[in-house]
Amino acid sequence: MRFIKIIFTTLLLPIALVLLNYWWISYVGNKMIVNENKELLKNRYVLVLGAGKEYRSGKRPNYFFNGRVDAVVALRNKFPECKIIISGIADGNHYDEANDLKNELLVKGIKDTLVFLDSKSEDTYASLKMFNRNYLYDSVIIVSQKAHLCRALWMAHQMNINAVGYEAEGWPNREPKWFLLREMGARLKATLEIFF
Repeated sequence: MRFIKIIFTTLLLPIALVLLNYWWISYVGNKMIVNENKELLKNRYVLVLGAGKEYRSGKRPNYFFNGRVDAVVALRNKFPECKIIISGIADGNHYDEANDLKNELLVKGIKDTLVFLDSKSEDTYASLKMFNRNYLYDSVIIVSQKAHLCRALWMAHQMNINAVGYEAEGWPNREPKWFLLREMGARLKATLEIFF
């Protein structure tokens, strides 16, 4: 009996906590996604979370990058004067997420004067801290794919940022299984960043 309790405590309880954390972030984040509510979307900044333009292998396009570009263009068509903050890492090697997103948006007809770059935020938490520091009293529309968007919105809620989400298209079919595992880890990291 003692052996079973040890197994439960060391294996099953942590797994249950990770799953509960994943579900809670989805629950909170989903309530903040408002793709079609024009009243909740207007008069806000748009914060686009970074994604690489292409994978290192070059074997396929990055659907996350393309989806975020298309989502920002759709928002821009609804709200022509919205200001767009593009966040993402520039690693000096392969990734220059913010500049790649900006260049793609310029090609799609968005004015350079409406786009602001944040090339120093290496993850979602850093992007939200940057927004909170520089745009403290402003409201924001966060753009990303659903799983990432739920996490970002949950974090924004915990940081008292007035945010709603606009969901970008992702993979043409279901996301691969590795993405779910990655997101579980990312949500655990997000929880630790917020509370510790």
